[in-house]
Amino acid sequence: MTRGKKLIFYFDYVDPGSYLIDQLIDELIEDKHDLILHPLEICPPTINPIDPTNPEWVNYNKKIQQLGEENNFKCTYPTSPPWSRKAHELRLYAKENGFERSIHKEIFEAYFQRHLDIGRIDILVAIASNSGLDPSECKATLDVDRYSEEVLRLGLEAQDEGIKNTPMLRTEAGNLEGPTNIRELREFLKRAGITLSSDHNRYPQP
Repeated sequence: MTRGKKLIFYFDYVDPGSYLIDQLIDELIEDKHDLILHPLEICPPTINPIDPTNPEWVNYNKKIQQLGEENNFKCTYPTSPPWSRKAHELRLYAKENGFERSIHKEIFEAYFQRHLDIGRIDILVAIASNSGLDPSECKATLDVDRYSEEVLRLGLEAQDEGIKNTPMLRTEAGNLEGPTNIRELREFLKRAGITLSSDHNRYPQP
């Protein structure tokens, strides 16, 4: 990524659209030095968990499944998303300890590939331990909600900027809102002046 060209990724760990965009970013961008991960809970703990039978949620998941297949990316999506605050807290803790990128990927994969309950502290501690973080310190950190206010603050900050839903990508050149395919994402990144990976020919150019 071109230095100085910031790409902000507003996401949630239980949002299938965020997972899809995260995978497509990996396809297109090799150097993620200026990629900023910004949490935005689609269902904060202050409200009831998402109803998996809600027609809007069902249709949204179908849309993501179709987009994933169009981009040669397949996975089965969990139907009953838990609250994601603790998962975001883990990423912030990992960031402070130099493990942000690996933990970020592990959380997404734990939920969407292994269908683990990333709302549970014991699951998150296992993820942290497997990635090289101290499990005892991690558990103590999550138990006392050390980063909970930070997750909430960042979510409110996004909403104050007019961002209500995930996924959202923001650059100085503009925004890309919602899930999309790799062609549209490629064009958006190019317009923003972000350097793409030299190995991005898996999909045909538009």
